[in-house]
Amino acid sequence: MLHVDKVDSLLTEKLKITATGLVPFRCYKFYLKLHYHQGCFHSYCVIRSDEFGKIDLSKDKPIRGTYHDVDPMGLFISLQASQELRFGGSLRNDMAKPSFYTLRLISDSEKILDEINLKKHWFHPLVTKIEVSQDGLYGTIFKPPGDGPFPCIIDIPGANGKISNGVAAVYSLEGFLVYTLAFFDYKDLPKRCRDADVSIFSKHINFIQSLPYCSDKIGLYGMSLGGTIVNFLSTKHPELSAVCSMNGPESFYKPTALLKENGKLMECEYFDHKLSINFNGVIKQSPSFTAAFEKLKPETSIKWNQISKNISFRIISTLDDWILDGVVNGSNVRRRLINTGHHVEIDFVPGGHLIYVPYYPHSSHTYNKFDRLSLGFGGECTLHGKSQETIWENNFKFFKKVLGTPPSLPDYERDTVVVVPDSEVKRDSKL
Repeated sequence: MLHVDKVDSLLTEKLKITATGLVPFRCYKFYLKLHYHQGCFHSYCVIRSDEFGKIDLSKDKPIRGTYHDVDPMGLFISLQASQELRFGGSLRNDMAKPSFYTLRLISDSEKILDEINLKKHWFHPLVTKIEVSQDGLYGTIFKPPGDGPFPCIIDIPGANGKISNGVAAVYSLEGFLVYTLAFFDYKDLPKRCRDADVSIFSKHINFIQSLPYCSDKIGLYGMSLGGTIVNFLSTKHPELSAVCSMNGPESFYKPTALLKENGKLMECEYFDHKLSINFNGVIKQSPSFTAAFEKLKPETSIKWNQISKNISFRIISTLDDWILDGVVNGSNVRRRLINTGHHVEIDFVPGGHLIYVPYYPHSSHTYNKFDRLSLGFGGECTLHGKSQETIWENNFKFFKKVLGTPPSLPDYERDTVVVVPDSEVKRDSKL
């Protein structure tokens, strides 16, 4: 009855989901559960079978469900948290482990007719994951098979400062050499962002450049505060080729999102928390960011005119961001780069602040331990999920265009039957 072309696939691979042998012109529910040890995420759609008793998710539009248009990956882009998850909870996968799903076909009388387990890898099984811990540098390398040299992407973390392998792992799916790192609140590193010195990033860049399998084509990627940091680092490293900034604030700001430079705290504008809006305990910070960046002066701004003209930029801003005013912030960054003669492409897309990886469940808010409050991210679940899919497709195109296309990774031995590990299973739930 239920058919999936690849039960074992890479995270970015789209699946062909069909059902056959059904009663013609009858409604059936497709229910997808993403297993997670703290509580599942799930989605569903109801579709009517055709005259041959067949349903094809790449051709048939849902009558109702968590998504509404024809989309082969509609169930994946519309995953949402179940009641099992705590308030503000989200999927954490800092180790980039495979994600496990269960897909069910359910009759109009709520009887489970068939089910299939699925597995999606966050990095290719033939890619080597190398942990780095030397001379005060901590990070992870994702190295493709072969001697290289390979074009390289460095993923710069944001406000938590720690190693989070998810983004780096997914970039490695296209054959790039990828490196991610920690710069505070990790092992013996400073506990706060403001106690870290920007020189640590140059040490990491120099380290990755020294590897024999790293080419001279290097790009930076950063999200949120990481997006600000990659823009800043482009002023210090003219040898870079590409910078991709996702929802990166226009500049650093005090008292929490700044670093030291040459041992002294950066000059920054003050971020006034009192201007933020409280919606039932969830904070919308965009008014505070807008007010802070309206006061930017040359000494508190990124030195855009010091960036090499050989560096290409890609800026992504989301329209429903509760952290930043995405339109204003993205437009300002784009204008500054154009005024200084740089090549820049920009995407304005529906979604909230936390654009992570394809098919990552939407998070509307989360608790920030540094600010000690629940931060709202914004975004509507399905539109946000679709944006994650398309943004990553465009990110891959950008880095391939600027850094060069790495060799394609060979296929791997795929499982034909997937068993969900006990560690990922929590009590069953219904949508």
